[in-house]
Amino acid sequence: MEWIVDLVGPGVAQAMQVDAILYDGRSAFQRIQVAASRLFGRMLVLDDAIQTTERDEYTYHEMLVHLPLVTHPSPRRALIIGGGDGGTLEESLKHPLQKVTMVEIDRDVVEVCRRFLPGISGAAFEDPRTRLLVEDGIAYVRTARERFDVILVDSTDPKGPGVALFSPEFYAACATLLSDDGLLVAQSGSLLYQRDLTEMVRRHLRTVFPIVGTYWAPVPAYPGVLWSFSYGSKRFDPGRVTGDTITQRLTSVQTRFYGPATHAAGLLPPHMPPGC
Repeated sequence: MEWIVDLVGPGVAQAMQVDAILYDGRSAFQRIQVAASRLFGRMLVLDDAIQTTERDEYTYHEMLVHLPLVTHPSPRRALIIGGGDGGTLEESLKHPLQKVTMVEIDRDVVEVCRRFLPGISGAAFEDPRTRLLVEDGIAYVRTARERFDVILVDSTDPKGPGVALFSPEFYAACATLLSDDGLLVAQSGSLLYQRDLTEMVRRHLRTVFPIVGTYWAPVPAYPGVLWSFSYGSKRFDPGRVTGDTITQRLTSVQTRFYGPATHAAGLLPPHMPPGC
């Protein structure tokens, strides 16, 4: 048996024992591994950091996707930056969107995940509403002319190819692509180990959006379990969405985790130990 070890902060590492390494390669951008674990099933690992697992991917992807898509009353076009495993794309396509554009810098991540983790994306890449672009996300948002109702930033942590996706310039460029009532959500790190990152993302979002906040979800395979998502919105406030509205919008959307209760609970900051 082998161990996957991720240095998540000063003096802190997360280690997970795996039964087998099913794939181990290197793209032009990063090391890509697929490991098998008794507890989490197959998992995608990029540069030693666990990105998603078969067992708990749905809590992350459902909260990243459904909260903003339900907050916007009538989203038609969505943009995904990153998300090479296809989970964010698959959840987005559960909604009656006209088109979902996904921009992923690393083609190898997409191909490896479709081969070894097909259950995460399902048939999302074959959906006629999907437009997959293999290119740099920040370059795309700087030059694109299309407008979107919702932008979902499903990036790695701010290292390697994911660094630029946490810059104020990136969020400003995204804001110009959003419709007049659009909103953006970005994963913003571990509430336990990366609080500075979460606060930095919110600070950058406040420079371009009038409505800014953070919500969270439990993702057991991630460092500290409590994972944050930060949003910037031009008009609609996730905190003002009623339970009845969520129930109605989910009538034809099947979820395992997201619903009225988790929407409300996610917007309440968890009590953290002193110093965190």
